[in-house]
Amino acid sequence: MSKILKNISRRQFLKAGTCGAMTIGPLVNTIAQLSLINSAAASALGTTTVGADYKALVCIFLRGGCDMNNVLIPITTNPQADSYANDRGVVGIPNGITTTFNPTGANDTLPITVPGADPFGLHPNLGNLKAMFDSGEAGFITNVGTLAEPTDKNGYSTTSLPKQLFSHSNQVTQWMSSISDKPYVSGWGSRVADLYHDTWNMNSQTSMMITASGNNQFMNGGIVNPYSVTSSGSISLANFGSNYDSALNPDGSYKTSSTGKRFEALERIMQYSHAHILEEGYSEVVRSARANEAIINDAILATPSDVDFDQIWLNHGADSDVASELKSVARLIAGRECLGNNRQIFFVDLGGFDNHAGINGALPGLLEDLDHAIGAFNAGMKALDASPLDANFTYDKVTTFQASDFNRTWTPNGTDFASAGTDHAWGSHSFVFGGAVNGGNFYGTYPDLSVGGPDDVPSGSRGRWIPTTSVDQFAAVLANWFGVPANSSEMQTIFPNLDRFQDPFDISGTANLGFL
Repeated sequence: MSKILKNISRRQFLKAGTCGAMTIGPLVNTIAQLSLINSAAASALGTTTVGADYKALVCIFLRGGCDMNNVLIPITTNPQADSYANDRGVVGIPNGITTTFNPTGANDTLPITVPGADPFGLHPNLGNLKAMFDSGEAGFITNVGTLAEPTDKNGYSTTSLPKQLFSHSNQVTQWMSSISDKPYVSGWGSRVADLYHDTWNMNSQTSMMITASGNNQFMNGGIVNPYSVTSSGSISLANFGSNYDSALNPDGSYKTSSTGKRFEALERIMQYSHAHILEEGYSEVVRSARANEAIINDAILATPSDVDFDQIWLNHGADSDVASELKSVARLIAGRECLGNNRQIFFVDLGGFDNHAGINGALPGLLEDLDHAIGAFNAGMKALDASPLDANFTYDKVTTFQASDFNRTWTPNGTDFASAGTDHAWGSHSFVFGGAVNGGNFYGTYPDLSVGGPDDVPSGSRGRWIPTTSVDQFAAVLANWFGVPANSSEMQTIFPNLDRFQDPFDISGTANLGFL
């Protein structure tokens, strides 16, 4: 390599290259070319072993549109507490205001202290989240949602709005892609992986993206494919028993049964090279699947002996599906040396939040399951940090963020406690937690909670808050913590609409997004 090339920075290389032209080309071509540049730069600079610069980003998606109006609640002397108590009606949580729905003036929320703000409380089933907030480990980004461009009530009819606003499928896709004014191409997690997998993960043994909740738009659409695991580990080939117990002996040898012989024959066939491209492609998929199984299973078993995730989850009463998914994520983080990735993206989800009816019966249990799960996962990361057997891990290496389709209407759709629910809305609140989070605070702009007020969608919408922070801004801060340079060509490729909004990295600006 010439002396000139050795001394040139990656930023200089980008400026001298074709990035100006690439920004107007197809997204996939931009990603492919930047990926090659990043990979070349990484090769020139060398690489590090897993642990020296490890980071994991974990997405928890609440499917159906979680009513976050009942998660963050203005209470007692907060000027908006009266609006909550009266407008929420039978779906409201007693918040210290005396009304016909709360004749005793009880306050059943879990009070939190927000610097410089009026009193707020959390839903009574979010005790672990409260403890994390109080200790500075968790924070909230308020009134965040899908936006094509900055929008307010006065410009609602003239600005470009997200496509199919208030539609589940479209808003889920837009949350996961960050692009709300164009057809879906890929998720922003996928674009990060496509640009940086070869740069960050020079010793990779498996995908940098792992989902414990199956297929999702956050990780789809790119060059790097996500790898799916179950709540207990890797997904085995079908028809050979649970983890091949019908085909393999405990020592890994093939059983002499018909199932064992069939499995042995299949694996031998898969080792052949095929002249036909489709046959070879199929064999390679199976070979890769079996190789990944072994890697994932090794990682699951690599948890330090002094960290007992099973006991931690038991102590937190974390026994729901999302809790099991997060336990798998915790084990894979503990076994990261087996995966060989310095950067890892994980995805889990929890469904059931489309509560048009019976929200008083459904939401408390869902939030309880969520709270137990995140409490266990947070405790698990702290236990891993404290383990002398894993000296490379620290609590600030994992950041977890929560998202959902959208918020729900401020006013309920009925007056009967048992049957009332809330309907599709827009701007919502999301929480983040981990050692790197500047917790114990709100970020973004909390909305005016008045029907027909300045933050409400026009035309009698019953309290659908127009987001003041875009998904692009929120996600860009997460990506920056993960390693994507702020205001870079890569950041612009991952979030092509980001420059339409206030700079989320300007700490002196008004975006107020310094949560990491």
